[in-house]
Amino acid sequence: MDFLKIEKKWRRVWEKSKVFETDPDRKKKKFFTSIIIPYVNGRMHIGHSYTYTRTDVYARFKRMQGYNTLLAQGFHATGEPIVGAVERLKKGDKSQIETFRMFGATEKNMNDFKKRGPEFAAKFWTDKFTEDSKAMGYSVDWRRSFITTSISPHFSRFIEWQYNTLKKKGYVVQGTHPVIWCPHDQSPTGDHDRLEGEGESPIEYTGMKFRIDDAFVICATLRPETIYGVTNIWINPDATYLKIKAGSEKWIVSRECFYKLKDQIKFVEKLEEISLSGKKCTDIISNREIPILPSHFAEPESATGIVMSVPAHAPYDWIALKEIIDSNKLEQYGLVKSDVEPIVLINSDSENAVEACARMKINSLSQGDLLDEATKSVYKKEFHSGILNEKCGPYSGMKVSDAKEKITNDFVSRGVAAPIWDCNKVVCRCTTRCHVKILENQWFLKFSDGKWKDEARKCLSGMRIMPEEARANFENTINWLNDKACARKSGLGTPLPWDREWIVETLSDSTIYMAYYTIASQIKKNKIKPKSLTDEVFDYVFLRKGDAKTASKNSKIPTKVLDSMRDEFEYFYPVDMRNSAKDLIQNHLTFYIFHHTAMWPNKFWPAGISTNGYVNVEGQKMSKSKGNFIVLKDVVSQYGADLTRINIACSSEGLEDADWRYENIKSYRSRIEFLFSSIKSLKKMKATKARSIDSYLLSRLQKHKKGATEAYSALNFRTACQRALFDSTNDLKWYLRRCEPDRKTVLQYLDEVVKLMSPIIPHLSEEMRHAMGKKGLASTAKWPEADRTMLDEDAERWESMLVQTLSDIEEIRKLAGKDVKKCRIFVAENWKFQTMNKIIKEKEKPLDDITREIMQGNARRYGRATLSFIQSSYSKAREITGLSPRDDQFRLLEEAKKFIEKETGLKVGTEDAEKSGHQKARNSSPYRFGILLE
Repeated sequence: MDFLKIEKKWRRVWEKSKVFETDPDRKKKKFFTSIIIPYVNGRMHIGHSYTYTRTDVYARFKRMQGYNTLLAQGFHATGEPIVGAVERLKKGDKSQIETFRMFGATEKNMNDFKKRGPEFAAKFWTDKFTEDSKAMGYSVDWRRSFITTSISPHFSRFIEWQYNTLKKKGYVVQGTHPVIWCPHDQSPTGDHDRLEGEGESPIEYTGMKFRIDDAFVICATLRPETIYGVTNIWINPDATYLKIKAGSEKWIVSRECFYKLKDQIKFVEKLEEISLSGKKCTDIISNREIPILPSHFAEPESATGIVMSVPAHAPYDWIALKEIIDSNKLEQYGLVKSDVEPIVLINSDSENAVEACARMKINSLSQGDLLDEATKSVYKKEFHSGILNEKCGPYSGMKVSDAKEKITNDFVSRGVAAPIWDCNKVVCRCTTRCHVKILENQWFLKFSDGKWKDEARKCLSGMRIMPEEARANFENTINWLNDKACARKSGLGTPLPWDREWIVETLSDSTIYMAYYTIASQIKKNKIKPKSLTDEVFDYVFLRKGDAKTASKNSKIPTKVLDSMRDEFEYFYPVDMRNSAKDLIQNHLTFYIFHHTAMWPNKFWPAGISTNGYVNVEGQKMSKSKGNFIVLKDVVSQYGADLTRINIACSSEGLEDADWRYENIKSYRSRIEFLFSSIKSLKKMKATKARSIDSYLLSRLQKHKKGATEAYSALNFRTACQRALFDSTNDLKWYLRRCEPDRKTVLQYLDEVVKLMSPIIPHLSEEMRHAMGKKGLASTAKWPEADRTMLDEDAERWESMLVQTLSDIEEIRKLAGKDVKKCRIFVAENWKFQTMNKIIKEKEKPLDDITREIMQGNARRYGRATLSFIQSSYSKAREITGLSPRDDQFRLLEEAKKFIEKETGLKVGTEDAEKSGHQKARNSSPYRFGILLE
């Protein structure tokens, strides 16, 4: 079966019918969601498809539930991603060339990128991304699409209005702040302008000063309270250290630190290179002489490149020192072991660094993962429960958590320490390693504002967060989020309207673009010019400020159009559900909440957010270096869109990472082809009289509909697929195996199952529905809700007993070890049915109470047999809701006799256990037949 041909056919039908173009309809409830705007520096890969397909599946589900559903998609070109990619291409970067080739760019395409620049490349990849989205069958209203930056000047006007509004409200401020800075671009580098280091923020270290001759050795630390436990200083033996002028002082730092300090301290000047290994300096706090020793774990790129060693409380320091001691190298530095003995200065119930390393059997700096684990454990416990001891002078007796800030402030004010800013490794898209710069006159979003934080918390508390476990991450992010630079000086983007040398940065122009979707089609349809989209127009459309006549007169936009734009926004807003990968919680998704609370009243605040995990391939993280990077068009062209959709969307749930596995595609294809073959077989099926087996199938269908609907509602698509595809086809296979199928029953079953699967495999569902002779599209068919009146627990119980009976016969046959020709099936005695019904009715009572009540009735005459039956049936009774009546079991066994004989090849007889003295008859129960093979 040619799935690709089928998919192309139905995409043409959708496009021709414009079925996914969504306009306001006051007669219907609305549902609004959008796909996270992707960066257009390549085409879609399998990682994108997980989040995007989940969004589309949910949108299709809501559409079938009767909601007037709008799914929109735009594209992101702001900042450095595409600019950096084109620059690397111009430099002949082999990795970038290979990446573009992998995404399908030809040599001609790449030459065009170099000649025509990043804006051309952005448009090129936007077209490719759109092709990929359409090929996946995403039900997007493409009339509303746009690209961020000046490529879409109408959208840029929207961003200018947003920032003018935020500035008026005091949420955009100018000031001096530490930012992560790219020295090549001469610009702050936000999360999404980075090749490495997304999520990293500036870190403030305390630079402790140790005197050596006429200068200070500067040791950067996050634990200034441990100065009283320093035994030595660490430097990297392969690094170059410089004596520099820093203000009025002379400092000694690594060469790498010197270049960073030029962006933090005024009047920084290089004086000379200097050798430190084996020398001694003075701790000016306690006037102790401190030796300087070499170790490669002191990284010259980190902070000052010089580390003060506190082996009692820092696992890395202890192991580095232990390696020197164990290799008998202390003598060459004029030291003995007692000179560097660990100094314990924190009293704590937990273990110190030396003890932690001993317990974890850490003996070498090569055990980096274990050292990191030990460091995290020791630091955390000492910070929260540690008390500084008598060695800590005026700070003795203080909690570490209380003393840290006081000690830092005291040391800086006394001039024995200085603040030093740095960050963990961050690499800009231009491939330059970034550092922290103290930036003056920079524009910031004031996320530290207490009132704004309270509004964000209020918004979050009213939102549906899925999975719920992600809520704590949002709460933590709101709490720690501080002022963020909102503009940079390089890359693509929208200039700040009041300071046009600055460009709104990547994460700052992607916070309320969902509102722009609601009016984008009106702007295009009415051919509105960018200059007509004034702040006055946006105020009227989005905020109901001013009046239409004045806005129309000044903008030349007809009043009717302005009112239509406003009505469309107010109809679709707020955003009902936003789906994204979990890594965006700490930036984009939380910024999204903040910005909406700043721009609009409560009724337009976001209603829900769903987050998902990342994507692995065959159990491993997907990466180009591992050779397992999957470009989406490659798998779609091989397997088709729907097999790709189901294999990725149903591979995980919640925050678990998805796992793309090729072997699963075979399983999905097999099940789908079974549905197609069953539909084809409908022509051969005939009508039959009403039977228990038909009731069974339709009863099971109701449960699948209920389970699938609940799973779809919670965005648990793996569970939805299990119920809608696997469980449903298992039941249908049993039905077809069990009886001569009734055409009406099977048609009803297949029609509902196909609709249940339509959100996940929309193209193939359309084909199957069409093959069944159904009118209209599966995409807009009414969602199949469960019908409780069609539940038939008796029919389901009977089929379950029949399945169990076949299984028991097979097991007994294996144990018999000889040929058998006859099967005697015993229906349990009547007293067992009475007893079991009593247990089921009273199952919430303790076993002893139930036993006492039963033994006071007629069943007591069976003595030990009754007691044994009660004990063996009590736990079973808690699992079931009822029994198939005894008379029905006789009747149904008689009806199923030919089926059992066909399945087993045995002559089957039905017997009443009450009339048999055989042990197998006594083993029978109301929920499991006694079986004797002869």
